[in-house]
Amino acid sequence: MIAGYVSTWIRVLLMGVSVAALGRIAVAERIGPVDVNVQPLPTADNASGSSRGVRHGYLEYRVQLRNSSAKKLQVELSQEPYRGFGGAKVARTVRLDAGQQAAVSLFQPVSVMTGWGLTVRVPGEEPKTIAVSQPLDQTYGQSLHCAVLTSRGVPQDFRELKPDVGAASATPGAPSTEPSEPFAFLRSETPVSQWNAHWLGYSCFDVIVVTGKEVDEMPGAVQLALRRYIECGGVVLVHAAKVPSVLSQGGTPDGVRGYQVGFGRIVAGYRGTPSWKKTRNALASCGWHEYDPQDKPSHTAPTLVAETTVPVRGLFILVLVFGIGIGPANLWLLSRYRRRIWLWWNVPAISLLTCLLVFAYSLASEGITGRGRVASFTLLDEGQHRATTIGYVSFYCPLTPSVGPQFSVDTDVMLLSNASNSYRRGSYRQSDGYRVIDWTNNQLLASGWVTARVPAYFQIRKSEDRRERLTVEKQKDGALKVVNALGADIERLYVADAEGRTFEAERIPAGAERTLAKRAGKKAIASDLRSAAFRALFNNTEWLGLLGQMRQSRDFSAFLAPGSYVAVLKKSPFVETPLSGVESEDTVAIVCGTSKESDHGR
Repeated sequence: MIAGYVSTWIRVLLMGVSVAALGRIAVAERIGPVDVNVQPLPTADNASGSSRGVRHGYLEYRVQLRNSSAKKLQVELSQEPYRGFGGAKVARTVRLDAGQQAAVSLFQPVSVMTGWGLTVRVPGEEPKTIAVSQPLDQTYGQSLHCAVLTSRGVPQDFRELKPDVGAASATPGAPSTEPSEPFAFLRSETPVSQWNAHWLGYSCFDVIVVTGKEVDEMPGAVQLALRRYIECGGVVLVHAAKVPSVLSQGGTPDGVRGYQVGFGRIVAGYRGTPSWKKTRNALASCGWHEYDPQDKPSHTAPTLVAETTVPVRGLFILVLVFGIGIGPANLWLLSRYRRRIWLWWNVPAISLLTCLLVFAYSLASEGITGRGRVASFTLLDEGQHRATTIGYVSFYCPLTPSVGPQFSVDTDVMLLSNASNSYRRGSYRQSDGYRVIDWTNNQLLASGWVTARVPAYFQIRKSEDRRERLTVEKQKDGALKVVNALGADIERLYVADAEGRTFEAERIPAGAERTLAKRAGKKAIASDLRSAAFRALFNNTEWLGLLGQMRQSRDFSAFLAPGSYVAVLKKSPFVETPLSGVESEDTVAIVCGTSKESDHGR
């Protein structure tokens, strides 16, 4: 066994050395009639060599496929964990018509990253594994580096500068001390015109740095992907005199040549301007919050699904009766009627009956239907028609489901540790089992993610286009008339008008109209303070604890600015039901909306 592990580690090291030089070039192979071209990944651009401690988001592998045959083909792309290690297989099936070319993406969750080989399977051909680069290192126990993706146009002197010591402490939620080597710069090997049009391709980076000219050159789909990255808590630094409006539209100025957009920030600055020092320090403070999966806190257990209590007393009594009945009682009864020979068949029969009774007792106490809980917090920008959601999804199933949860391709999903604590912060062991992710249609966690009688907790974040809204109309007497077009019943509603006066109401069904005449006691806060509260919420590594507190709170003044509202819903329309056959309930469903007519503080 020891020799096998040593051999495996040697192969891992040799593959790591062999792929080190592949980061700057595309890897091209031909497998039968299919040409496979793996696009280069970002490469380490400073002494750190890689970004250590990265445990969030997805690393994208972009592959160009060309079918040169005269018939349709079904090509499977996959990445599998090393033998003897825990991890996950990531796969996607692509259907190519005759002569068709296709660009496909395979997203590998960084938290389950265990291999560097991309396996391609073509019908009628031997599978081939292509060695690809690996710019990220999520090794548990290493010091955390801020992973910074830089474009090709960013000047070299930017990467050579260091922020001021203690700059990070200026931002709420950021650590007060600074690592000796805070940034791990990863340089993109492709021009911005060829960058990914899907925000998940950027989700593993803490900060993205581009020039203002490059932003203007980006296709609209790439600009939208960066915008969604920012809304989901990312940070973008633009090497320019001002922030491009295409990325900051709908945001709130933060006073440091930047804007708060959703849960994230976008900052502008370049060397030679008075704001350069502030810009660099802002980069440091933005990058050091740890968006990281946490263990389920015990004090917030009611927010997520809990494991069913095992009926110990009933099972003990049943086993005790079984032991007495199959032993002394059975032997005495058969001896009295001179039927001891029946021991050959009635002992197995009684055992089978007892097993059926235990199964039936367990079935009666838990049932066969799984259950789930959802806790979510959504920012709804009606002007941009965009909804950004962070939160948790949890499941408990008495029986292992045949098919695992399915999420949209816009959702960043992170499996949290369970009671066994075998999975913690990106650290995998062989005992964690084998998991499968299939990207053929959506993000299907095919197997190994939800198992029988073990609660499964997922942390999610996503940005998507949505048309839900709360129609607000001011009446002549100063009251507000609202129409609930959020797609769910409202339990509590808090609205701030343009003058900052706040109103509240309760129990507004979906589609219903209500006049709000009752004013709450507090006035609305400034838009920049509201945006800072969103950023502070995201920077706090335990979203779950804060959501649990909000569930009981009636004070949402920190999230109310003029022209905005806070709605506590019975069920969130912004979180899908990922696991079929499971009865789910929303324990927290909060929507913080900005009305379409609001000027967003500008």
